[in-house]
Amino acid sequence: MRLFMFLLLAALAARAQITVTAATPLWLDAQAPESVRRAAENLRTDLAKAFGRDPRLVSQDPGGTCLRIGVGLGAGTDTETLEIRADGGQLVLTGSDPRGTIYAIYEFAQRFLEADPFQHWTDAVPPRRKQVVIPAGTRIRERPTVRYRGWFINDEDLLTGWTPGEADGTGIALATWDKIFETLLRLKGNMIVPGTFIFPDEPQVRAAGRRGLVITQHHIEVLGTNTWRWPENTPYAFGSAPQFLLAAWRNSVRGYGDQEVIWTVGYRGKHDRAFWEDDPTVGPTDADRARAIRQAIDRQMELVRQERRQPYFLMNAWMESVPLIRKGLLKIPPGVTLVWPDNGHGIVRDEGDIAAGHGVYYHTAMYSSRANQLTEMVPLERIHRELGRALKAGATEYLLVNVSDIRPYPLTTRAVMELAWDATPWRLPEAEAVSRYLRKWCREEFGERAAPAVAAYYRAYFAAPGRYGAQEHQTLADNAYHTYARHALVAMITGQPEGPSWHRPSGDLGEFIAAAGRAAAEAEPRWAEARALAERARPLAPAARRPFFEYHVLGQAAFHQHSNRMLRLVAEAYRETAPAARRRLLTQAAAEAGNARAVLDAAEYGPWRGFFRTEYFVDVLHTRALLEAAVARLDGQPLPAGLPVRVLARDPYVLIKAYQGDRRVAVTP
Repeated sequence: MRLFMFLLLAALAARAQITVTAATPLWLDAQAPESVRRAAENLRTDLAKAFGRDPRLVSQDPGGTCLRIGVGLGAGTDTETLEIRADGGQLVLTGSDPRGTIYAIYEFAQRFLEADPFQHWTDAVPPRRKQVVIPAGTRIRERPTVRYRGWFINDEDLLTGWTPGEADGTGIALATWDKIFETLLRLKGNMIVPGTFIFPDEPQVRAAGRRGLVITQHHIEVLGTNTWRWPENTPYAFGSAPQFLLAAWRNSVRGYGDQEVIWTVGYRGKHDRAFWEDDPTVGPTDADRARAIRQAIDRQMELVRQERRQPYFLMNAWMESVPLIRKGLLKIPPGVTLVWPDNGHGIVRDEGDIAAGHGVYYHTAMYSSRANQLTEMVPLERIHRELGRALKAGATEYLLVNVSDIRPYPLTTRAVMELAWDATPWRLPEAEAVSRYLRKWCREEFGERAAPAVAAYYRAYFAAPGRYGAQEHQTLADNAYHTYARHALVAMITGQPEGPSWHRPSGDLGEFIAAAGRAAAEAEPRWAEARALAERARPLAPAARRPFFEYHVLGQAAFHQHSNRMLRLVAEAYRETAPAARRRLLTQAAAEAGNARAVLDAAEYGPWRGFFRTEYFVDVLHTRALLEAAVARLDGQPLPAGLPVRVLARDPYVLIKAYQGDRRVAVTP
């Protein structure tokens, strides 16, 4: 009798569970909006990869077991709530609104098919299987921790050169933009800044809206005004010639049409500089400058309210605004979300002032003379500490992540986005939260067998960079290696340092280069150890994951090792007075720069052919060219014709924004 009851209950349980196979149809509500339909097509692709066959897509009840996708099928009233539930023979993927349904679709793919949300950038494919079994009574309901969560595609030299978009009227091909939008939605983001220095009516802006994303704006482009394309000979001065900025702001607002937009207000100068460099009529005191910013904000809000009902405003407190706010001189108007920036290295600049209702602008990558553009560099512990402070303060309104060219930094970018959606695991103590995330990442990317060894490598990797100053963020990264080396090389070639610039190290150049050289020398054994740990982990990674392992694990460690050694050799050459010894050091440094570039070339396998073709911001090729020129000068040879003997060889934005042609901001009504 007991055996009979056991078998009966087991049979009933088997009938109650839902088994999804290649034959299970996908039932999509015929009235679903385009954004949901696009996500459903992505799920269909995931299912085809997992089962080896496309599922049948239907718009009416097919009868029997099915995956049903619809909006508002009982998911509650909270916006962006997702729900996955077993309902009879149906597995229902739904949400309180279209974005909630989109997130339910991608959550099913990630949870039950093991689809990597970063799959387009990590070469991951869902594992093949015959079926997926969903337990009876399954009900998953989630809603976000942070209200607005998204990406800023910034300084996008790699993406622009990899898949140019001139034929689409964009800098990056629309097919690539679609992969960017899909990845962001798979990570349950809801907003995007689709490029640096763009116009509101560009094709990728419209495409983002069709995908269901909110458009937001970065700190320099208030109301979406493309300041890089400000017309020549037109004053950029709200103090003395407000009519031009007022017209530009109004035209920008109207350029978005009916898209959903988060409006950035503020006042910054052209080319991401302080506004008083363009507007000298404003008084020189902090109070004068704070007053000018507030006056501009008030007019911007007035303009938007004339065009839009119930607009959402934020103020990015970037650079000079931070001290003005902290001194109490710049008062943020009611109804404007204050967004605190980090320093480009993941350290939020609020000095403890972040509070409930605020937001954060964060970087997992940043182009500067010091930060990371080509590799992972923000430690998970720093993410836990800094964004954890924001969570604890209740600053869960807005989190914009600068992800630059996306592909090099999936580990840290995914960590930030997962925290933004569900902060619960990140509220654990630091060591526990970081270990938990790192174990999960390594297991999902490289398998159970390799995971412990790869986790050990990552811990060594993030601890390896040389420290050239007392502050936590003063560590050598890919920007720093090459920018600092080129400063030394320009001085050696020309006999004098390059003039003042934003990327020039402060103080005496010789002392700074010596400090950077000491930091590089001190870091060399740590990079050697990280590289050795990567080599040990390599045979443990599955063959299918080997290309990504070679790039993201071995490759990034090797890039740092070669670039770090190059900087150390340049620093030694800088203080070396004997020509023969200097030549030997520079020749070795040139070889290391070549090795660093070879690492990037090796990462251009398969679909990534040409990804580093236009690597112009860190510009490893320019570093190598200056090293070779310095050796030639020591040999008494002329410098190569056309070689720019300066730290920055070119303005990368000439390339990135070439698709905009001669278009300029409209400054007339």
